Amino acid sequence: MTKKLTDRQKSRLWEQDRNVNFQASRLLEGVESPLVTLTPDEAMTRIAALRRHYER
Repeated sequence: MTKKLTDRQKSRLWEQDRNVNFQASRLLEGVESPLVTLTPDEAMTRIAALRRHYER
């Protein structure tokens, strides 16, 4: 018997699929960019840094 995914797990799985699909789409267009994976803490730190930079 398999367990059902929680909403949080579904969200993370959807985000991962979206990122993979985006990368594949960009490769088809001839644009190569590295895949960036951030932990939630790293993402919040990056967002805070960008806000400080652009909200002067």
